[in-house]
Amino acid sequence: MNSKKILLLTTLIASLVLIAFVAFFSRFILNIDFGSAVGQTNASVTEEEEKQEEANEQQPEEETSGEQTSKEESDNKEEKEDEDKKEEDKDEKDKEEAFETSSTIKTASITVEAKENSGKLTVDDAEKLTELLKEINALKLMSVAQSVGMQDASWNASLNLSMADGTAISCNLYESTLSGSKTTLSTGSKTYESTESVSNIKKLLESWMEEEQKANGLNLAADQFEQATRVLTANPFTLEVQDIASSKSALQQAMSKLKVTETYTDNVHPGVEYSGTNLLNLADDTNTLFTFEFYETGILAYRSENSKEFYACEEQSLKTFYQTVEQICSQYAATPAHLAMMDYGALSGMQASSTTGTSRKEVGLIREHAQNLFYFLQQVHVSKGSMKEESAMFSRPEYHVDIEFNNGTVYGVDINKGSLLVQVGDGSIYHYTLVGDNNLELLRAELERVTTDD
Repeated sequence: MNSKKILLLTTLIASLVLIAFVAFFSRFILNIDFGSAVGQTNASVTEEEEKQEEANEQQPEEETSGEQTSKEESDNKEEKEDEDKKEEDKDEKDKEEAFETSSTIKTASITVEAKENSGKLTVDDAEKLTELLKEINALKLMSVAQSVGMQDASWNASLNLSMADGTAISCNLYESTLSGSKTTLSTGSKTYESTESVSNIKKLLESWMEEEQKANGLNLAADQFEQATRVLTANPFTLEVQDIASSKSALQQAMSKLKVTETYTDNVHPGVEYSGTNLLNLADDTNTLFTFEFYETGILAYRSENSKEFYACEEQSLKTFYQTVEQICSQYAATPAHLAMMDYGALSGMQASSTTGTSRKEVGLIREHAQNLFYFLQQVHVSKGSMKEESAMFSRPEYHVDIEFNNGTVYGVDINKGSLLVQVGDGSIYHYTLVGDNNLELLRAELERVTTDD
């Protein structure tokens, strides 16, 4: 064998032995596992690659998720900005829709409709109009697309306002027991509405109405009202009279609320008489002091036939006055008109007779001795609506009285049980049903007294 080959073989063997020794030493002495290290290296490489792949796979998802989160945040921000803007717009819109005016009221035409104190008035007093505008603003009127009036209102006021800047505003106020308050206002281009209470502005308008009524109301015959012991209201259609003297203050108050539009003193033509109670007499115990006659357009007032004044009145106030008179009269008993309206000052004497005894009794009474009988005849009560016309007096009544006046006129009166006949100067005979009260007992007692033989 060649020495070089032997040397090379020996070197190779030695190298292998050395490598084996090193490996053994590392494995068992140094506890190094080259196979495991290699495996771990390969595993690390593999794990790193898997992580890289996962990272590569997750990156689009994270990018997508990030983009989505960013978009949501952006949308939320925009939505919040939109809400904030809407709130700002709403606040701004509310400010724009609340009624307000920089102008002042120049004149106000006011109409009030109510169960009591209805009427119209025009106000141009600057101080009053400033107060009115203040009360309107206090109602906090807000703009609406459309407004409908309250149907069950028990009080309603319509205001037509002429503003200093030339604009016109209409305002309607309503009050209802069931529905509360409501106000609508129109400027022509916009409509406003409020449900705030109208009690304050109502009180203000009512106080103005009362002032207007006192200023323009009919305030006549104050002295005569004071002196009157008899206040007689007459209905010429039923020929009945009520003596309402105990209610004369209420009558004066109602009369003061009349709104006089014109006064006529010459060539008075009152027109058509009112078809109800249409005559009012103020009288004392002897004479008529003052007379009022009621017509469809106003009231005729006079002390004497030679001095008359006609007061034309606003329609609604006149209607209300007549209704008040009728309501007052309904509380009182009725008396035959011709007897109740007699003036003792015009009496000359009486003739009285009785058939209630065994013989006919007839006496003549001079004026002074007939006074009590005269007053009892003035106040005898009859059933309302009982009047009817007759063609003849009773043939044999219980009592008969002839009432003689200074001008030659004679009234005849028959009393027979529950009936009363009155024959007036033109020959007409009116039949009434008597009311059996104390007034009738006083009349019968006085007739018995004057017709009894001494």
